[in-house]
Amino acid sequence: MSDLLIVFTTALLSGGFAIPSGFLLELPALTTYLATCAGSIAGMVVFAFVGGGLRTWIVNRMDNPEEAQEKVAGLLGKWGVKGLGLIGPIFPGVTVSTVAGLAVGVDRNELIKWMTIGIFGLYAVYTVGLALLIEITGI
Repeated sequence: MSDLLIVFTTALLSGGFAIPSGFLLELPALTTYLATCAGSIAGMVVFAFVGGGLRTWIVNRMDNPEEAQEKVAGLLGKWGVKGLGLIGPIFPGVTVSTVAGLAVGVDRNELIKWMTIGIFGLYAVYTVGLALLIEITGI
């Protein structure tokens, strides 16, 4: 149980980095995957709601919030919140991706939806890939 809590907490703080931790603790791949997804999603949802309030506070104190938002929106490019949610959980990470989405002003629920899909999808690939690598190399 404590190993599961370690993986969950690691995911809460650092996302996908919890997957190697689960394997190092010799947890089954499925257990590692589920604990990592749960921890990352919990952290992302909490941060999205706390970060949303923080974003509003910052924007209200800026001289020209629309101009700043346009600059940040350009960073997301043509993929928008979907691309951020589907790629962001691995690089640059759940927390940074959530901050970027909130900074641009994307809809919080849309961000949470796509980040959750990205977390489940990318962490599945990451977990299976690492499990296969361990199996093949015998590490």
